[in-house]
Amino acid sequence: MKQHDVPAPILGKQMSLTFEARKVDRMSETERAKAVITLAQMLMRAAGLLVEALGDDQR
Repeated sequence: MKQHDVPAPILGKQMSLTFEARKVDRMSETERAKAVITLAQMLMRAAGLLVEALGDDQR
């Protein structure tokens, strides 16, 4: 049987986020919506997408 040279896996660094349910449960709908929008913008920026902040009149 032939053996193939396979590169060793590279271990990357990944940020671990832990959410405390109590803090999230105490958020108002407005606070929760703002947190979701902020998280979505962070993820889009991390993916290399251009993120444009929308004013209140543009939502």
